[in-house]
Amino acid sequence: MAQTEFDALKMVQPDIVGSARYLGMAGAFGALGGDASAIKDNPAGLGIFRTSEISATLNVMSQNSDAKWNGSLTNDNLMKTGFNNFGFIKVNSTSQDQNNSSGLINSNWAFTANKIKSFDRNSTISGTNQLSSITDYMGYFTQGIASTDLSSANKPYDNINVPWLSVIGYQGFLINPTGISSWESLLNANENVKPTYNIRESGAINEYAISWAGNFGNSLFIGTSANLKSIDYYKTSQYSESFGGGGGMSLTNTVSTTGAGFSFDAGVIYRPIDILRLGISAHSPTFLTLTDENSANLDYYISSTNNGNFDTPTAYNSSYMLATPWKVDASAALIFGKNGLLSAEYSKSYSTNSYFTTTNGDTSGYTDENNGMKSMLQDVQTIKFGAEYKVSNSLAVRVGFANMSAGSNPYADKLLRPNTTRTDVEYFVDNNTNFYTAGIGYRLTNWYIDFAYVNKATDETFYPYNSNNLTYKVNPANVKTNTGNFVLTVGLKL
Repeated sequence: MAQTEFDALKMVQPDIVGSARYLGMAGAFGALGGDASAIKDNPAGLGIFRTSEISATLNVMSQNSDAKWNGSLTNDNLMKTGFNNFGFIKVNSTSQDQNNSSGLINSNWAFTANKIKSFDRNSTISGTNQLSSITDYMGYFTQGIASTDLSSANKPYDNINVPWLSVIGYQGFLINPTGISSWESLLNANENVKPTYNIRESGAINEYAISWAGNFGNSLFIGTSANLKSIDYYKTSQYSESFGGGGGMSLTNTVSTTGAGFSFDAGVIYRPIDILRLGISAHSPTFLTLTDENSANLDYYISSTNNGNFDTPTAYNSSYMLATPWKVDASAALIFGKNGLLSAEYSKSYSTNSYFTTTNGDTSGYTDENNGMKSMLQDVQTIKFGAEYKVSNSLAVRVGFANMSAGSNPYADKLLRPNTTRTDVEYFVDNNTNFYTAGIGYRLTNWYIDFAYVNKATDETFYPYNSNNLTYKVNPANVKTNTGNFVLTVGLKL
C-alpha cells in the first residue's frame, strides 16, 4: 500500500493556467470564449471564434517560499521556464450570412494542448528546538510488531504486515524496545530536537483535447471536448533532526507518479441580449491509471561507533486508478460594444467524491483511503473576476482576481496505513489561494500578442508528521508561497 488522501489531493486540486489574455483576466472566461485556453473551462467558447487561428504561450515562473516554524524564518526560491498551451482553431462557416439570426452559422473544431496544473515547488522549513520527535512517531507506529519481524535477516521489506517506517526506525537504531513488541524513541525524556525539512517538487498535469462547438444564430453556443490527461510528478524530500543530546538523523524520500486518463466536457453559452453572455459547463471525472514509485534513504548518527547510511532495498512500484471529481462552472459577462468587458465565473470541484480503485476497478482494498478522502478533503470553490478595457482599436489592458478555497480540511491529519511502504510522513494542509493578475494585449488584422503577470499567493500549514497520539505535540509551520508567472502569447489568424 502506498497511496494516501494527500496524494489524491495533489491530483484533484485545480489551478489557473493558460494563455496571457486568459490569465490577464484571472481565467474568468467561461461566458466569453474566443480564447484557446477558455475551451478547457467551457468548450462552448470555441463557437465564439469567427476566424481560424493558431497560438502558443510561453511562461516564466519565479517562486518565493517563506516558512515560519517555532519562530524561525526560512526562505527558498525557484525559477523555471516552460510552455502553458498550444491551440489550433479551425472555423467552418455553414452560413454565407454571418449575421444570420437562426440556424447553425459556424461549426468549429479545435486541438488544444494545455498545462492545467504545475507541481513545481521548492521549500525549506527549519524550526527551533522542540520536544516532539519523529522518533516518537516511529515508536508509536511500531507498537505490536516484534523485533524479529524487523530484523534484516527476515526480509522485513517483503513482509506486507510490516511498515517500512518501522523497519528503518529499527535498523537505524532510532527506536528502542520496551517489551516483546512495544517500542519507544531512543531519545531521553525531555530531550529536545531541532528539525529541518526540504522539499523539491516538479512535473505537471497536461491536457490534450479535441473540441467541437457550434454557433446557432449568434445567440446560442454549444460545445463539447474529449480530453486526454497525462500526469508526471516527482518529489524528493528530506526531514532531519539534530538531537539535543548529540547526534541526529536524516530521512530522504523520493516519490514519482506517472499516468494518464480520459475525460469529457460539455458547455453552453447563451446571449439573451447583445450586452450579456451567460455560460454553464460540466466536466466529467477523469479516470486516471497511475503508477507510483517510492524509495527512502536514512542517515543516522547516534554515536561515533553507531552511525551509518542505508537505502530501502528497492523502489516500490504500485499501479492503481484514481477517479477525479466532477466539476461544474457557471459564468456571466457584460460586453460593452468594442470598449471593454466585465466577467465573473464560479466553479466547484467535488473533491470529496474522488476515490481510489485497483486497476480492475475494485474499491474494496481502498476502503480506508476512500473514507478518509471524504473527511480529509474538501470540495474546492473558485471565484474569478476579470475586466478588459480597449485603450484603442488595437490595444487593450486587463486585470483580474481569483480566490480558490482550501482543498483539504484544516483539521486534517495524515494517516499512514499499518502496511504502507511510504516513509514520507509529512503533509501540507491548504488554507487559501489567491490570484492577482494584470495584462496587456496588442491586436492587428492577422496577428496578436498578449502579455500577463500573475501572482499566485498560497497559504499552507505544514506538519512533519501526525503527532496527535504522541505525548509531545508538534507545532506546525506556516508556509506562504508567492509564485509570479510572466506569460507571453503569440497568435496568428489563418
